[in-house]
Amino acid sequence: MIIKCSKHKINNANQGKINFLDKMFINYKHDLIIYINYIIDGFLPLKELLSSKNLPSEKITHSRYKSLIYKQASFIVRSQLDKAKNKRFNKYKKIYSYMKEKHPNSLFVNKKFSELKLNNILKTKYFTIPNINNISINLDERFFDIKSGKHFDSFVKIILPFFNEKGTRAIKINLPLNNHKHSNNLEKNNFKLRKNIQIKFINNQYYIYLIWSKEKPKKKLKSKVLGIDMGFNNFITTSNKEIYNGDLPKIYNNITRKKQGSKSFKKCLTHRDNEINRICNSLQLDDVSDLIIEDLKNVKLGKKYFNNKIQRWSYNKTIFKLQDICDVNGINMVKVLPSYTSQTCSSCGHVDKNSRNKKDFLCTSCGYSIDADINASINILNRGIYSFSNQKSSL
Repeated sequence: MIIKCSKHKINNANQGKINFLDKMFINYKHDLIIYINYIIDGFLPLKELLSSKNLPSEKITHSRYKSLIYKQASFIVRSQLDKAKNKRFNKYKKIYSYMKEKHPNSLFVNKKFSELKLNNILKTKYFTIPNINNISINLDERFFDIKSGKHFDSFVKIILPFFNEKGTRAIKINLPLNNHKHSNNLEKNNFKLRKNIQIKFINNQYYIYLIWSKEKPKKKLKSKVLGIDMGFNNFITTSNKEIYNGDLPKIYNNITRKKQGSKSFKKCLTHRDNEINRICNSLQLDDVSDLIIEDLKNVKLGKKYFNNKIQRWSYNKTIFKLQDICDVNGINMVKVLPSYTSQTCSSCGHVDKNSRNKKDFLCTSCGYSIDADINASINILNRGIYSFSNQKSSL
């Protein structure tokens, strides 16, 4: 299943509706913090779901919303709990290694981790209460409905956690939404709306996130394989000898001139992300069944790279976008080791760092001359094809 979301600004709702949203977020956050503290202190059990009958009424008394808040509080505590357990276990391993070397006959060394008498992890320094200033309210089909409109593309009717003056019915509001390029493309590509949405408050603005999904297409039959090299000077270079840069060099220069954290800095980062998406979408992959890329996740760059523009090159964002394109189009993405792809001759296989001179590659063994990034992309392609043959032989 492929799941995506489209972000819609709530900018056409009247002030009365915005006031209701303000009140909902204030009260929701208040109760969320209280429920988290109740779970940590043991006044509430730590479960995935809990009936509203077993939950205290704080600011919000609506039974469904109480259960919803507890569910989110429980998720937050459980996620922090897992992190705390990992931190404590890693600390244990360090202490164990030290004791085994210095005091091999101690009782501590002869005990398993599960046998140690440890304090409640929620009461230790390893567990930290998360910052929940930027919360999102996740609603399922019990809380909202979406219908098409006349003056607006659609209306999202939301059941609020507040009741009318008689206290007999929950108040409902209709929030107008308009489609945009991204949501239209999702619908065009046969994505269907799921029965849940998110409401977020970001930089004094409310947004609704519509959730879309569709089944993953079957992987394409083996046909054309494409290798790509990613870098700073040339953003994407393919084994078909195509180079994609767009406006990224100019954008990178703009980023380095901005004060980090400023509005203009964040605007440049958004511009960079949009350009990365645009370039990735422009890749010619219609007849490609397999895309081969370098796995740069664990590659460490030297200090000099962190002091210049390359620190703004977003490998993870690019990989996420390429993986998304591959998933939607049934393309198999293969990651290969990046070692020596820039030093290896794609013609004879000779490895020598002296063969590469900035943008040019001239093999010191056979004299083969080619653009350095294109040479690397061909090596990545060959390494991916070689991995296919290894997989077949192992089977």
